[in-house]
Amino acid sequence: MTTEDFNQAADRARDVQAQGTQAQDTQAPDTHASGTRTPAEPAKVTIRDVAKLAGVSPSTVSRAFAKPDRVSAATTKRIFEAADRLGYHADPVETVPSRGQHGLIAIIVPDIANEFFSDIIRGVERECANHGLSLIVSESRENASLERAAFDKVVAYADGVILTSSRMPDSMIRKCAQSRPVVVINRAVRGVHSVLIDNAPGVQQAVDYLRAHGVDGVTYLDGPATSWSVGVRWNTIAAACKAQGMEVRRLWPGSPTFEGGFAFAEKYAQHPTEAVIAHNDLMAIGFMAAMRRRGKEAPRDYQIIGFDDDIVARVSEPTLTSIRVSLPILASRAARLLFARINGERQDAELFHIPSALVLRGSTGR
Repeated sequence: MTTEDFNQAADRARDVQAQGTQAQDTQAPDTHASGTRTPAEPAKVTIRDVAKLAGVSPSTVSRAFAKPDRVSAATTKRIFEAADRLGYHADPVETVPSRGQHGLIAIIVPDIANEFFSDIIRGVERECANHGLSLIVSESRENASLERAAFDKVVAYADGVILTSSRMPDSMIRKCAQSRPVVVINRAVRGVHSVLIDNAPGVQQAVDYLRAHGVDGVTYLDGPATSWSVGVRWNTIAAACKAQGMEVRRLWPGSPTFEGGFAFAEKYAQHPTEAVIAHNDLMAIGFMAAMRRRGKEAPRDYQIIGFDDDIVARVSEPTLTSIRVSLPILASRAARLLFARINGERQDAELFHIPSALVLRGSTGR
């Protein structure tokens, strides 16, 4: 039994138990001493309310929001629909009013050396310059505790903070958003404005292309377990492959670096597939380097696709097919959204999506 199968089996067992318990739950109406009913104040929606409506356990609801890959796609969809119906954390987090603006914005990223994050920093800085603002940059080194420590330091000087691919739990992010306006990139947190990458279009194009070229099996080289987007991306890839009748295998967790992709080659070689999709371009390049040492070349022996369409994808040998998202647009949208929040402007939407698309190059035979 795989880890994913075990997790889903455990979820089902807990959900059955939760349904049995919830079926016995009753709530007595409020009464005065005389025995007459009194109007009840609207109760705050809790995670237990969402679990009851979705027919699952509270722990499954918590896991669906924090670690989407630990819950089946169908169950996650049901939980999100229940949360939307009940309005669970639907209201924006209220921020303490500022006593004055400093003209400074902060951005916290997991890894400054990663081109994905450096491109976002550059895009946010450009928007800051256009608005007469300065930017503070901090790195969390993929660590939630360091990220919170960085936030606590910059919050004394910054008018607002952008959290990029945050590793902190949802509750901690909402707590941060109470002290300063916060916008989150590449992570969905209920009650906090977020700018997300819509992986579905690019993933669907990638899987359709591989299937049309005779691929029956895909290995996915996944990223760090602490990344929320890891779970979302894996669920998207798994669902697309299943719809095409393709086998998909997941190797994880991995470091989102050249070294992380290099390290996966040994496991892949034990059960190779016709195609590989990597969590990002750096991992894909590292994987190709390791496979080259084994005498295997793309696209002759396997096809490989990365994510992000970094500059390394365009200069590698062979050039790397990749799923692109416009990082300048992503960064600009997040920065402008934060400026609006700082100025007290209300936003109708809480989540903003930036689409993705497949860019074909040499690693898949083009």
